[in-house]
Amino acid sequence: MSPLLYKSFMSLHFEPWSKYPPLLPERLRIVAGIIRDVRRETVALHEADAGDNEWSLGCRVYARTVHAFQEAAEKFEWLTILPEYEKPLRFTFAIGSVPIRFYRGEAGDPPGNYVSVSYAELYQQQLALQIDGIRLVDQILRLAVEVDEKRDVSGVSVVEIDKQGSVTETYKIPFDVELETVAPLRSKPIDVPPPQLEPVKNQDERKKLKGRHAGSR
Repeated sequence: MSPLLYKSFMSLHFEPWSKYPPLLPERLRIVAGIIRDVRRETVALHEADAGDNEWSLGCRVYARTVHAFQEAAEKFEWLTILPEYEKPLRFTFAIGSVPIRFYRGEAGDPPGNYVSVSYAELYQQQLALQIDGIRLVDQILRLAVEVDEKRDVSGVSVVEIDKQGSVTETYKIPFDVELETVAPLRSKPIDVPPPQLEPVKNQDERKKLKGRHAGSR
């Protein structure tokens, strides 16, 4: 089987939550949505004419994504930020008990510095075994963030990597909403007939009408 066909086979048949129960589909969609939305907002602030370049854009996207995850961790109890004391600029988080890091690049070709296990990740792997019985000794998980020619996120994939640094499984996370194609829902207009208003009677007419009612009793 060719590498291309093998990669396609993995993407179609690997469901992360079946092997790693905390990685529920809705949680993965939320995480992918954070990464996508932050990058889109940051790209909109990019000013090449003012001196911004790809390096400054990458740093800004990374810093803002980390900040967005920190804020999200206060909202979602299943999302945890793992402290990286040895390398403070390294960012690691956990979905439930499962540790994950993200990188920009293709799902099938993770950068060399993302195939090693950090101290925070190793500690969390031990917790995953104690809490959920998940053995992460031989595998690590990454999120691959792929970017298109407009610098927007074109896809976010869960990548499983073995201890030799080879990709063993991939799963492309579907986004909740495709911003380019989805229009806001609007209710259909309803034709309302004009209100029927009676003319206001003056004071004399009211007295005559009142007298007629009194005489008929």
